[in-house]
Amino acid sequence: MEPTNRKRQAALATRRFGLGARPGEMRTIGADPRAWLTSQLVAEHELPKPLQELPSTGDDAWAFFGWLLDQGRAARRARRRGEPAPDARGSLEEVFHPRYERALQARFQVAADTDAPFRERLVHFWSGHFVISSARPVTVALPPSFERDVVRPHVTGRFEDMLLASSKHPGMILYLDNERNLGPRSQRARNPRKRLIELPIDAPTGLNENLAREILELHTLGVDGGYTQADVTSFAKVLTGWRIRVRPFFRGLYDGADLVQFDEEAHEPGPQEVLGKVYAQQGMDQGEAVLHDLVRHPATARFVATKLARHFVADVPAPSLVDRLALVFRETEGDLAAVSAALVTSEEAWTAEARKLRRPEELLMAAGRALPEQAPDGAMLHRTLREMGQLPQWASSPAGFPDIEGEWSGGDAVWKRLAWAQEHGGRAAKDFHDAGAVVARADDVLGEALHPDTRVAIARAGGPAEALALMLASPEFQRR
Repeated sequence: MEPTNRKRQAALATRRFGLGARPGEMRTIGADPRAWLTSQLVAEHELPKPLQELPSTGDDAWAFFGWLLDQGRAARRARRRGEPAPDARGSLEEVFHPRYERALQARFQVAADTDAPFRERLVHFWSGHFVISSARPVTVALPPSFERDVVRPHVTGRFEDMLLASSKHPGMILYLDNERNLGPRSQRARNPRKRLIELPIDAPTGLNENLAREILELHTLGVDGGYTQADVTSFAKVLTGWRIRVRPFFRGLYDGADLVQFDEEAHEPGPQEVLGKVYAQQGMDQGEAVLHDLVRHPATARFVATKLARHFVADVPAPSLVDRLALVFRETEGDLAAVSAALVTSEEAWTAEARKLRRPEELLMAAGRALPEQAPDGAMLHRTLREMGQLPQWASSPAGFPDIEGEWSGGDAVWKRLAWAQEHGGRAAKDFHDAGAVVARADDVLGEALHPDTRVAIARAGGPAEALALMLASPEFQRR
């Protein structure tokens, strides 16, 4: 490969598949950009230090349930005194926003510092596939530990393992209401007065299809994957009894193991038919058998392949690229390292034009890598990303944030991007003595992607603040 072509591919590797280049990074990957990407498709040996310091899944879950119990006690005291009920929403924000901001800053710091930005992008991609959101109060504290404990360990492993871990995590059980999923012919339904230990949330009252529907529609087959309403109903019955293990929460003994238990008394008895196959297994084995088969369904391979190609390459990816990724997914039974390697070694992934607009979080992370002198705190990240319309792990629905450029390129969104570029450039200006220093940084982190006209505009800026604003607002920085 010619040196100029290697430099062009290095610039594309850092933008399309990574999180943007850090100073000096382009030179280290220029010899073989594709090998640089595939070398990152290995399991993480140790959890990044900023994430080690975050609460566990059990701590996150108990933080909400403990708060909920405190709110109930406060409300009862207020009623006895004839006082207004306490402001639950205000209390929720006061308790959980600082927790969220600490987790957001840790997530951002890992992205800014990592030597494996492609693997980190995959963590973010799969967190956007298996969505739980802080927008629902019942899961307000759980997304950071869900990403760390469910997504991160499996991004270079087996899709089936990630799907199982997601479906059996308390965050997903709560977010999609499976705690309220009760078999119509179950023992609990037949004897509703029987006393059982319950979490301090609404008790199950009947069949709830939310988890079953979203696993089929959003996690595996896709909305056009060939399932019917009857399949959703049968699968929901299969998932009855998948509930959070209660006693460790209330005894304060939760250690992160055995997140979910099978509650036979809430389970719908008997065989169930899903996608034309009858499942007669007992206990959780029945649900795990359905998940096992969903992973191997051709629609799952195509759905996952399309999402990967759309996220990394183009809003309308080349059919040949989708076909290749789907084939690797099927042949390897969902080996995600193999599928990701196929993505970055496919010619279509390198020849497509850079038309994808960085989403707000990706834009701020790219700035964090390009300008490591600036380290925004959690509160600043929270405010900026909320204003720009993409507060991480706070999506408004289980579908997550959109991955199509048109959703992020409206007039108001573009104006906010420009305002951010000016504000961030002003903050970073103290680290650059003149516009020439900014040109050098732009050359360093954008490489061959930097257009000569943009370079001239940055060089002619009235000072480092204006030069940095021009760099951050440039098409080369905004797109990937």
